[in-house]
This record gives sequence, C-alpha cells and structure tokens, in this order.
Amino acid sequence: MKIWGIASTLAFATIAIGFGWAVGVGAMTAAMGADLSRYLDDGAAVAVSVLVGDPVQIVTLALAARMTGEDLFAYFALNWPRPRDVIISVAGLSVVILVADLLTVAFGRELVSAFQLQIHRSAEAQGALISLWLALIVVGPVGEELLFRGFLFRGFVREPRDALPGILAISLIWALLHIQHDWFGVSLLFGIGVLFGYVRLYSGSTTLVILLHALLNLESVLETVVVLGWV
Repeated sequence: MKIWGIASTLAFATIAIGFGWAVGVGAMTAAMGADLSRYLDDGAAVAVSVLVGDPVQIVTLALAARMTGEDLFAYFALNWPRPRDVIISVAGLSVVILVADLLTVAFGRELVSAFQLQIHRSAEAQGALISLWLALIVVGPVGEELLFRGFLFRGFVREPRDALPGILAISLIWALLHIQHDWFGVSLLFGIGVLFGYVRLYSGSTTLVILLHALLNLESVLETVVVLGWV
C-alpha cells in the first residue's frame, strides 16, 4: 500500500485540522454571532463548530488519502472488527473508565468537569442538547478517530517497530489538542489514547476505535446528565 510519509502525514493532518477548525468557528460565528472565547463554554457553539468543522476535516483527509491512489476504506482501516476484538476492547475500556473515575475521586476532583457541566447547561438553555449530544457522541468521535487512529496512525506506524513511538506520539497530540481540560484531564486522555492506539494496532480496525470513542463520550454524557439531576 502506498502511504504518505510522516512529514507529509503531519502536514496534511495540520491542514485538515486548521481548515476544519476555521470553517467550524466561521459557521459558529455566522450562526450565533459568537466570538472565539464563547466556543470554550457554550454548548450550542461547540455543537455548531463540531457538526460543521469535523465533516470538513474528514473530507480534507479523504482527499489527501485519495491522492495516494489507495482505497479510502483500506487507508483508514474502516473494516468491520472481529466480534472477539469488540468484546475484549469494550471490556478493556470499561476497566479504564473505572480506573479513571477512581483516580479522579482519589485526587479530590469532580467526576464531571466544569467544562462538561457548562456546555450542557448552556445547550439546554438554548434548546441545543440534541445537537450537542450528536456532536459529542457521533460526529466528534468519527472525526477524531479518522484523523488520529486512521490517517495519522497509517502514516506513523509503518513497521512493527514504529508501534510504540507512533502510538505514544499520536496519543500525546490527541490529548494536548483538548485545550478545554487541565493537566489532569489531559493525562487521563493520554492514557485512553494509548489504549485506543493499541486497539487499532491489534484489531486492525479504526471502526472499532470509533465505537470505543463513542461509548466513552456516551458514558461521559450520562455522568453529566446524572450530576445535573436531569434523571
């Protein structure tokens, strides 16, 4: 399979992120008259940005992958995972979520971050909860995993010896880009990113990682709903 090198992969990924972010923020501003600072704590603004920006990012990555002449589904490893891999990965994610929650409590932190609470409260006030949940549980995981465990993984992990440094580098980039979280949240995301990376490596399926990411975000949304007292 023809694959972009690391430098080209990083360049195309940066272009895709930048283009998607610019279009997403532009759509947010056009629809809501919001400035950039509002993006960080307004649920409706976050929803608009993700719902518009992530598809643009995905299309940009798809064009970059298509330039290699390879099949897009193969390049992004969008194959159906084996049932055994699904069961093991979901069980592993459950354990990681439990450990992360225990560490959060042990460090005297709230299970649900102030960011999550704020975007849900503001989205509920504006009647945008469904849009926010669609962005968090569906569109966001698809966009992020096609970028990180799909496109970047393909370019970074070319040989078995590339697995550890590639997965660590991708996980670090993924965690650091979540600027809404503090060092503790970023650290937890880094650990989860490593899990996602190894699931991608051993299952050979980005589709499975998308599913795991969606389940992770669904669990986060459910915790938020419970803490807010909506159920």
